[in-house]
Amino acid sequence: MIQENGKVVDIAIIGAGPGGMASAIEAKLAGIENIVVIDKAPHHNDMIHKFYKKGKRVDKDWMGIKFEFTGNVTFDECSKEEYIQQMDDKLNAAGVLDKFEYNHEIKRVTKGEDGLFEMVFDSDATSEGVETMKARNVILSVGRMGKPNKPKYKFGRELKDVLNFNLSKVQNGEHVMIVGGGDTAGEYAYGLVELEDMEDCVVTLNYRKAEITRMNPINTEMCNKYLDNGKILNKMGVDIESVEPSPAGKIQVNFTDGTTAEYDRAVYALGGTTPKDILVNSGVKTGEWDVPVYSEETFETNVEGLYTIGDVVTDQGSIALAFNHASDAVKHIASKIK
Repeated sequence: MIQENGKVVDIAIIGAGPGGMASAIEAKLAGIENIVVIDKAPHHNDMIHKFYKKGKRVDKDWMGIKFEFTGNVTFDECSKEEYIQQMDDKLNAAGVLDKFEYNHEIKRVTKGEDGLFEMVFDSDATSEGVETMKARNVILSVGRMGKPNKPKYKFGRELKDVLNFNLSKVQNGEHVMIVGGGDTAGEYAYGLVELEDMEDCVVTLNYRKAEITRMNPINTEMCNKYLDNGKILNKMGVDIESVEPSPAGKIQVNFTDGTTAEYDRAVYALGGTTPKDILVNSGVKTGEWDVPVYSEETFETNVEGLYTIGDVVTDQGSIALAFNHASDAVKHIASKIK
């Protein structure tokens, strides 16, 4: 059970990535003990666990943009493994490890007439007896990758297990088609090529445009390198018309130029979106690209007590920036509680 029925927490933090993790530490340092951190993954920093190859450097900056730490939570730039250990040590030192609840997915957040936020859980993700919980304040720190865009054509139910939106189900030795032309697609494609335990995978990149135009310079360079040397197979410049089971038990992909191809798995990386459902159900106003309207000083939205930080409000994927957002949001909450 995630908590006692009827208990109200001072802060519910949704998401255990850098922003959510830093929010928990900042809350404890501000003297706020009654908190909970909820994540659908089995551990904190899930994106780094999944998508950073062994030994990959974790930087605090993003695309050459320098960010300085302004809160209490910092880290030394290092390898993936060292970063995760640093974060474990910081959470342990702050005494907040018992505040994290994993494998629970929040489907909806609504603010009641009593001024309390009610979190409604996915029935498949919750443990026995848990349906909802309440909080006085909510910090939403969910990455954009958590809710990907989907293609316009429909999937047959029989293909559900092999048409995915991240790399978590990919098996070594599979022929995998990555669909998309943005940074996530690029990172998936060359990430699979470089992963030590996926050396027998065959990777194809499909995008409706013939050239990469939407990736940042680093991802563009990496993908073009592997496309040029054949480690990523090129199926760009053509769109997908439909997908269906193949006679061999694989995925048959039918392209708009009349060609077809078979793959063991297709991974769609068509761009992430903000967690719009949570925002809309909570009455949060949104602007362009469904980005929430929020205070740049406190990160509070138009809904009093609901804060949005990290990738929810910026496409600058800096860990330092997420840490700083957490500090500002918690400072504002602490000023209200005290």
